[in-house]
Amino acid sequence: MQYKSKCIFKLFINLKTYICDMEIGKAIIQLRKKKGLTQKDFSIKCGLSNNAVCQIEIGNVFPNKTTIEKMSKVLNVPISYILFFSITVDDVPDDKKQVFNSLSGLKDLLIS
Repeated sequence: MQYKSKCIFKLFINLKTYICDMEIGKAIIQLRKKKGLTQKDFSIKCGLSNNAVCQIEIGNVFPNKTTIEKMSKVLNVPISYILFFSITVDDVPDDKKQVFNSLSGLKDLLIS
């Protein structure tokens, strides 16, 4: 499982320049709130400043690999969940939107 997450992350990093509108901040907010964590509590558990988490959540900063790993551990979800929750329909090629939309309904099931 760890190898799979590393591969997905490497693929994601390589694609990051092509997928500019990913909403990783919104994904972090959604997952954090689902776990019942305030931004302050979350930042402490991640070992980050509250300001750093705020900047990530509002989309001003894209977190590095280490930060995403810390966040996934605190949220108790695989990195791939954070990345999946970050993708919007606008990031998906037109010929794949139907598949993406069908998968999007699974998001709530993944974190329940």
